[in-house]
Parts: sequence; structure tokens; C-alpha cells
Amino acid sequence: MTFLQSQSVEHHSLSSRNRASRSRTLLRRIAAAAVLVAAAPAAFAQAVLVPVPGPVYEHVPPPRPGHMWHHGYWAWAHGRYVWVPGDWVVQGPVVYGAYPAQVQPALEAPPPPRVERLSADALFPFDRGDINDIRPAGLSDLAQIAARLRASPFGHVEVRGYTDRLGSDGYNLDLSRRRAEAVKAVLVQQGVPADKIRAEGLGSQDPVTQCGTTDNADLVRCLQPDRRVEIVTYVRG
Repeated sequence: MTFLQSQSVEHHSLSSRNRASRSRTLLRRIAAAAVLVAAAPAAFAQAVLVPVPGPVYEHVPPPRPGHMWHHGYWAWAHGRYVWVPGDWVVQGPVVYGAYPAQVQPALEAPPPPRVERLSADALFPFDRGDINDIRPAGLSDLAQIAARLRASPFGHVEVRGYTDRLGSDGYNLDLSRRRAEAVKAVLVQQGVPADKIRAEGLGSQDPVTQCGTTDNADLVRCLQPDRRVEIVTYVRG
């Protein structure tokens, strides 16, 4: 075999390996997409209300001059409710007539936010994230959420988009942002004031699953709850 023939055979072998590698990658992506389509409830995308934990008993300490006691409360952070303990807040003197006086009222705890989760697989087709991509069932759910917001006073709404951990951080962050912005746009179309809604893409942060590391269809299915959009409604601004 001549040198040129050897180079040609080697180049052909390398090209074959590259084509085979690309084919395997494409097959894996198609398989993952098939799992997503199978897991997505195309008929409906019902929002799931995250239950608020029960009340926490908190001992209120004796009055402290120049301070107000701020009761503990449930807050929403990193995809879950977290308890924020009560604490003292400094208050300046209150003047009654010509005589300054110190008061120690207790600050009312803010009510916990209302958190609704929607499956991103049910809201959007695989790898899509624009407003025109939202499934009809998802639009119906968002219309119901918007009607509730219009019917009751609220402070502001946070729309948080999430992906699972598969894929690059940059890709996941961009997809989650697009989906959050699309959901916000629908709420605005339904009459919710835009200045009361903040949309944010958080990528694969704040996972709610505990899955293994096997890269297969079972992992894609296990990670489904992480692919979500959260609508967090605060009563106060």
C-alpha cells in the first residue's frame, strides 16, 4: 500500500468514526426528546399549588426599649418554603405632644406567598420557549391564574423558569429565561399589570429531585419535576 493510499484509508476511517459519533449523539437527543414528549401531559398542564407548611410556635420575648419584635414567617427561597425566625427591629422614639416616648409594638408577620408550579414539559414542546410555543392547555391554565390575580389584591408576582441539570449552564439559563418571559407575557395579555410581574430564568438551580447520574431515559424521566415554571404571588408589594 502506498503512502497516499494509507492516508486515504486513515482519513476514511476517521470520517466514519466522526459520522458514527454524530449519529450516536443525534440518537441520544432523539431518545431524550421522545421521553419528554411521552412524559408531557399534552391534554392538560394543570398548575400544582405547593402547600404551605404548618404554623411554627414562636416565643415572643419581653419588650425591649427602642425596638419592635418582628414575628417569624414563611418565605420562599431556592424552590422551597423556609422559616425566617423572628427578630428585633430598631425603632426610633415616637413623640406624643412635647414628651418623647418609646414604644415596642410587634410587627405583623407577612403572609406566605402562594406558589404554583407548572411542568415545563407540559407548557412547552421540547427545546422551545417562546410565547407562541405554549401549548393550548398551558394557555388555559395561565388564563385561570391571571383571572385569580385580577380578582384579588396582590403585591407582586415572580415568574421563575427552571430546567434540569442536563445540558450546558448557558443553554439552560437562556431556555429558562425565555420560558419565564413567555409566561409573563401571557399573564400581561390576560390583564395582569406588567410592572407587578418579574420574570427570571434560573437554569438548573434549585432542583427538587434527587436522581442518580446514569445518562439514560430513566434519568430524563426522573428529572422531570426540575423542568418547571413557578408562579410566586406575594400579597404585599
